[in-house]
Amino acid sequence: MNKAIASGLIGLIALGGGVAIAAPSAFAQDADDLSREQRIEMRQESRAERRAETVDTLTTVLGVSDEDLQAAREAGQSVADLAAAQGVDLQTVIDALVDNAQIRIDAKIAAGDLDAERAAEISASIEDRVTARVNGERPEGRSHHGGRHGGLRGGSTLKAAPAA
Repeated sequence: MNKAIASGLIGLIALGGGVAIAAPSAFAQDADDLSREQRIEMRQESRAERRAETVDTLTTVLGVSDEDLQAAREAGQSVADLAAAQGVDLQTVIDALVDNAQIRIDAKIAAGDLDAERAAEISASIEDRVTARVNGERPEGRSHHGGRHGGLRGGSTLKAAPAA
């Protein structure tokens, strides 16, 4: 029932109706109908998708296989180490990961899951956070396991790149 209401409200909004305030509560009700376990499962699936996108981006930019990327990380190499070994400019890797993150942010805005103000806050810090992670550093304010915000996790910690 709530999905039908939400769909109808979206249609009205698209046609210029003045019921935009009602739509978020209809979506919120759908979220409230989910059990705690379902919400956890959805978050886990979302994290897995983000990790897969990150791995895909890294393998494409670095020109390595998934297996080679995982083996390098398990051997203690940072993404910066791997980029240097592959002859790939580190800024190219950072730019690709930042673009990937920005696409996810834009999708959340479009879906109504993230407001523009919070998106701007997140976007302002993306490059610094990505740069820290590819160099094996942990961004400030994050727990030892990446916290709920994730990052370039994948089963092993990244080591700092050697000083140049």
